[in-house]
Amino acid sequence: MHRRLLLATAALALAVGSPALSQDSGSDPASPAEPQLSEQNDQPAGSEATASTPQEFATMAAQSNMLEIESSRVALEKAQSDEVREFAQKMVDDHTKAGEEMTQAAAGDGVNDVPKSLDAAHEQMLTQLEQASADQFDSQYLQMQLAAHQRAVALFSSYAEQQGSLADFAEKTLPTLQEHLEQVQQLAQQ
Repeated sequence: MHRRLLLATAALALAVGSPALSQDSGSDPASPAEPQLSEQNDQPAGSEATASTPQEFATMAAQSNMLEIESSRVALEKAQSDEVREFAQKMVDDHTKAGEEMTQAAAGDGVNDVPKSLDAAHEQMLTQLEQASADQFDSQYLQMQLAAHQRAVALFSSYAEQQGSLADFAEKTLPTLQEHLEQVQQLAQQ
């Protein structure tokens, strides 16, 4: 299982980190649409590890949060392992609470445009997970959670150094994200 996880990690890293390798969406009507790219560095929107404005942080954090919730809801139905299902339930509970707290913090910083649905890149990631075979699902879900939590920890760590309600939220939430990251790393090694 460890080798499969490493292969899934590499595939996800390529899919998320190398949009230049994506197929031209116009060449095959059955191919998935190209992910939305951020203006900063041609990465899929929400995959950067830093944000410089409250709006940017709120957008990136909301996309990550929603992906973690939605993928975990899928895992509650499709996961083979009881441990993975328990982790998925914890992700739904913790990230739902964090999403509510973030919306309040965003309003405190004057940010009222917090995304309420996944962007195209994150929707595509969720679709790929939903289509995973039963024997590959747990591994793919854990890899998705691992990558998402690594990005979230980096994002929240850097933004916690800012000032304002969202920075306070980032600082308060960071230990929980770090705990999630440790848990998913342990699950992925089993």
